Amino acid sequence: MNKNMTIAMNMVETRSISTAVKNLFGGIRRAAISAVELVIGENGVVGQLGRYYADVLERPVNRRQTWHLLHAQLAFLMVAFPVECPLLLRMLFAAWFVTAVKICKQAMNK
Repeated sequence: MNKNMTIAMNMVETRSISTAVKNLFGGIRRAAISAVELVIGENGVVGQLGRYYADVLERPVNRRQTWHLLHAQLAFLMVAFPVECPLLLRMLFAAWFVTAVKICKQAMNK
């Protein structure tokens, strides 16, 4: 009788652990979805930047164009701000910047 009770308790503990793991992963999933919505959602960072760019440029800017503008800005920052970086690396950053600007220009003309 004692052994049967132990087995029954172990089954209950296993179920509660399984439920806890499911709840944990469900919480992680909800947190990840919230973080993604915060960044790329319509009212997220990218959506707000797109509206800002649209106001500055006085024309509509879609999400893809917003990403291209951000890409060009990041490339510019990598050219302008690393003061003490090797010349070869700075030239690579400059090539990246020129490429990003060309791609951005093409995207903005569509």
